[in-house]
Amino acid sequence: MEQASASGSEGESSSSNSGGNPLFAGWNIARWALGSGVRPPAVVVPPRPPPPPGPQPLAAASAATQAAASLTAWEEAEERPAARGFGGFGPLGPAAVQQHQQQMYDGSLGGAAGGAAYLEEEEEDYFEEEEETEWDTYRPFKLLLAGGVAGAVSRTATAPMDRLKMLLQIQDCQRGLTIKEGIRKMAAEGTVRAFFKGNGTNVVKIAPETAIKLTLNDALKHVVTVDPDEITPAQRMAAGALAGACAQATIYPFELVRTRLAVCSTNTYSGIVDCVRKVLAQEGWRAFYRGMVPSMLGILPYAGVDITIFELLKERLLDEYEGASPPPHMILAAGMLSSSIAQFAAYPLALTRTRLQAQGAGGQPIKYAGMGDVLRKTVANEGVRGLYKGSLTNLAKVAPAAGISWLVFEQAKLLMSVDPRR
Repeated sequence: MEQASASGSEGESSSSNSGGNPLFAGWNIARWALGSGVRPPAVVVPPRPPPPPGPQPLAAASAATQAAASLTAWEEAEERPAARGFGGFGPLGPAAVQQHQQQMYDGSLGGAAGGAAYLEEEEEDYFEEEEETEWDTYRPFKLLLAGGVAGAVSRTATAPMDRLKMLLQIQDCQRGLTIKEGIRKMAAEGTVRAFFKGNGTNVVKIAPETAIKLTLNDALKHVVTVDPDEITPAQRMAAGALAGACAQATIYPFELVRTRLAVCSTNTYSGIVDCVRKVLAQEGWRAFYRGMVPSMLGILPYAGVDITIFELLKERLLDEYEGASPPPHMILAAGMLSSSIAQFAAYPLALTRTRLQAQGAGGQPIKYAGMGDVLRKTVANEGVRGLYKGSLTNLAKVAPAAGISWLVFEQAKLLMSVDPRR
């Protein structure tokens, strides 16, 4: 009994110690297995400590904090009020910003990764928008240079056809000259330079005219519409017509000098300076603006239609070639087509202008009192077809000249890194 009691007390002692020490627990189990009668106590496993908070909420909270800090620094750097939202995009007020940050914290945008990706996307969009809307400071000067070169090259290449057209236009008789007779008349003057007579004045006139017209057309697009990328055909026509009229008015005195040098005999004027001097002495300064009204009325539809059709065709070509520069022959064809359509709309007024400019040369009598008198007498003496006298020759000259002009202009823009879509 005493032994059992001792054993029991020893077992109880062991049991009491086993709860705190794994060695005693293992000893009691061994004694029970050998038949000592001591029941092994239950092994007490200490509870696991609660797991620390997962990384996702902490990361989301960290991303939201970084987003708020980045937003504040960005707005201070850009001097924008917080009411404009992320980087100045959209009308996000403080409440909207707080709600957006809460969504980032809740993980609705993908947790930390979503918040960081959103901020990165916002920054990329901001800088892309800045790059797209960045205005080229030298763009007007580049367009002036490209337009001047285009006008000089195109008119020099077609100078013989231009003089032949004028010779046909000033014939106010029923029959007039034929194309073959006009060529013979120029050849009879003895040299190849006869075919380019008046081309120096033509270049002096057409180079600045083309440069001013195309540069003003680019600027007026921002006047007739808020977004030039969404401009309508009617707005294109308005911008082109106004640009053409302003350019024509600026250089109009050179137009009269060019006409006089082209249609008068070789001995009438010795050059540009001699022509200007004689016109001032014999006819006065008003003679330099003779025929300006029909010229203005003619340039409005011509420039408007020409620029509008070409730009629409060019946009179609850029879409067809996925933004790359179209082949030169396609630009040439687009320019020829646009000018051919435009010249039929304005040709009667161009003929009226030429006849008003040519009259009075070398002391000859004045035949017409004005634009209406030219149109009335032309229809009475030559019929309606008389209004289009020389139109085929003009088409043979204008179509390639305009095509070459547009081609040179577009190529010059590319060389000077000007956006072809603008």
